[in-house]
Amino acid sequence: MPAEHITINLLEQEGAANSPWNRIMMWITSYGRYIMITTELIVLIAFASRFSLDRKLTDLKENIMQKQEILEVNADLEKEIRGTQEKIGAAKFLMRDQPGPVDTLLLVHTLLPTGTYLDTLTIDKDKITAGVLADSSVSFSQLLSNFTVSKKLTDVEIGKVGKKPFGIQFSLTAKIQPSQAEKKK
Repeated sequence: MPAEHITINLLEQEGAANSPWNRIMMWITSYGRYIMITTELIVLIAFASRFSLDRKLTDLKENIMQKQEILEVNADLEKEIRGTQEKIGAAKFLMRDQPGPVDTLLLVHTLLPTGTYLDTLTIDKDKITAGVLADSSVSFSQLLSNFTVSKKLTDVEIGKVGKKPFGIQFSLTAKIQPSQAEKKK
């Protein structure tokens, strides 16, 4: 005799289908599987994207290392450039705030007659001190005449006059008259 066919029904009957436990089980078996599949897909995508993100991270690290090496190599050059820029800034400051020395140097150059040479020249804010060598007495007198006639120089004084084998050597001091632009400052 064959064995009786046994059926097993794990779900409760129709009347119990509305119980809270059965509703939770129905929701888990229908929508829960979609949630699980979606979660698994997200995990797989995250796992796959990790390889590309790791590659990008490695590339970025290599790029940073190359740039650091370039910066280290150029550090001395950068220091030199910054030092030069500071010197240029200081020179610009001096040239902007003290245009007098350049103008005074040009004035002294125009007042020097031929045969007269400057041994030393010091230009201060308001005076000139120079060591001068004139090859003849004519050059000496022409220089004195030029300096005393100049409207930009006053109180011309001669000091330490001496006769040398190559001409007359003397020191000269004169006060500089400030220009109209300097007076306004």
